Amino acid sequence: MTGIKIEDVVLGGGDEALRGKTIVAGVRYFLADGTELSDTFLGGPRVKINLGKRKCIAGLRLGIQGMRVGGVRRLVIAPHLAYGAHGVPGRIPPNALLHCEVEMLEVRDSDALKLEDYPPGQRLLVFHPGEAARDLPKWQFHLEENGHCGVRMEFPIPGMTWRHTRLSAVSMHIEQAVTVALFQCAIDLPRQFPAECLKNAELWADSSERANSITRDRQSNSLCLTIAVLERGQYKTYYSMPENSLALLDSELYRGISSLLKPCLTSDRGGQPSTKSRRLPE
Repeated sequence: MTGIKIEDVVLGGGDEALRGKTIVAGVRYFLADGTELSDTFLGGPRVKINLGKRKCIAGLRLGIQGMRVGGVRRLVIAPHLAYGAHGVPGRIPPNALLHCEVEMLEVRDSDALKLEDYPPGQRLLVFHPGEAARDLPKWQFHLEENGHCGVRMEFPIPGMTWRHTRLSAVSMHIEQAVTVALFQCAIDLPRQFPAECLKNAELWADSSERANSITRDRQSNSLCLTIAVLERGQYKTYYSMPENSLALLDSELYRGISSLLKPCLTSDRGGQPSTKSRRLPE
């Protein structure tokens, strides 16, 4: 396969990974010099991939097709099927060959979910859809009950669609008291400011920018951030708030996330994002 070198170490005897199926696999990632990449940044050591959707790098999605459960395969993926000429600042160099070791654990029908797919405990997600017209990056913040959190940002490239972006990411661990406060703030905002926490019926999806859907308030047309707290895949709370909402901007949640965005913004300018413990602003 052009751009992917495949070596089958163990031929499995179970179900076959075919396009349109969803697979669960153990994946380890390495650079050409043998440096192992953080599984936290790349999705974890156990990943679930829908082979019919473009939600992971093309080289991995294409390289694991044809494997059977129980099989082990090594892949060497060319840059154009991995992270390209830009790489990921501070993580993956430009034009890097990506080496993967894949163990096929399970093949299931497309998007079928099981309870074990979800980690125990609650998970907080905050999503900003980005807007190329204003040079605003798309970003997603996630926080787990154990204090592990991270931010992934995609920066628009002038003249190109959202399928071609500059990536930046940072992960870290924050103190338990701060973690509890951020979860509580996300849960309390709809009770404290019901008029500014919008439901789906009050929103519309603006698809005027190719390969991006911007959530907007139907009344003001303002871009909206989406906030959710989930437990085992079930929503405990889910709502959107306009980007100019004072209730949002003054919240402990937003101020805390803003401090985490700074390393990503620095890395996009050539800095090195770090992975370390960090206290958010009080």
